[in-house]
Amino acid sequence: MDSDKIEQPKILVLLSSYCGEKYIAEQLDSILSQKNVDLKIICRDDCSKDCTCDIIKKYAENYPQKIELIEGDNLGFALSFTELLKFGYEKHPDIQYFAFADQDDVWLPDKLERGIKNVSSFDPAIPVAYCSNTTLVDENLNFLRKGHLHPVNLTKAKALIQNIATGCTMVMNRKAVELYVTHLPEEIKVHDFLMFQICSFLGKVIYDSESRILYRQHHNNQIGSPDFIGRMRKRLKGNFSKSILLRQNQIFLNAFGSLLTDEDKILFNKFINYNKSFINKLKLLLDKEIKYNNRETDFFLSLKILLGTL
Repeated sequence: MDSDKIEQPKILVLLSSYCGEKYIAEQLDSILSQKNVDLKIICRDDCSKDCTCDIIKKYAENYPQKIELIEGDNLGFALSFTELLKFGYEKHPDIQYFAFADQDDVWLPDKLERGIKNVSSFDPAIPVAYCSNTTLVDENLNFLRKGHLHPVNLTKAKALIQNIATGCTMVMNRKAVELYVTHLPEEIKVHDFLMFQICSFLGKVIYDSESRILYRQHHNNQIGSPDFIGRMRKRLKGNFSKSILLRQNQIFLNAFGSLLTDEDKILFNKFINYNKSFINKLKLLLDKEIKYNNRETDFFLSLKILLGTL
């Protein structure tokens, strides 16, 4: 055995697929091309109707030590990734790092190495997640823009309303995955938002302003609308009347409340109880910490507070 050989860190890549035959081979190629890591990929197919499973099976045949396929029922992306976290955590007790992967992106060769380097600099006894900016590209990988155009300010207050951790950029340590799978809430709306809140309130989130991922935008995955009126119509037609953030934070408090500090519990309850009186609404409106990074999104946040639809 070569005494100079450096052992590479082990990481488990969790990929949920659904009808992704057009791009998944390119994504798998980019994951397999990652440098200076010892990786395994678990793909869970969420009952695809196209040839996605056939493509993954061919890759699994060619890379039997690297790729495993699970064919499951249609659960939706959040629960599919949750099943992957549970399966990976239980089956691979030796792996200390985990990463989410979508089916249609392209990773630059040092994406996982960079994430692990950041995560490994913190105590493994606390949940740590690395996330990064994204490079938005079209179907043909032509550059569109950066995902985050402005500096990101990570605070616990902002973590109540905004998930800045795009799932496909995340690398987590084992402790973060452990807390996720052992404190499963009664409902999971978005897997990466839940992981982001776990690490924000119970450990550490590292944000990297440099992107190491080509984040493909296509069809319903396109970001934004051409103008303010278009974006306003889209919001009003979508989930504007549903109390999604309120539910997300209530779910988190129910599942992880016993692990939170008293100060954090007060913060959650301030948000959750905002609709019980006009004074509570006013306090939330005037809170300078519970804000987004841009005025337009804050306008809609204020409107939702006044209408009681957070």
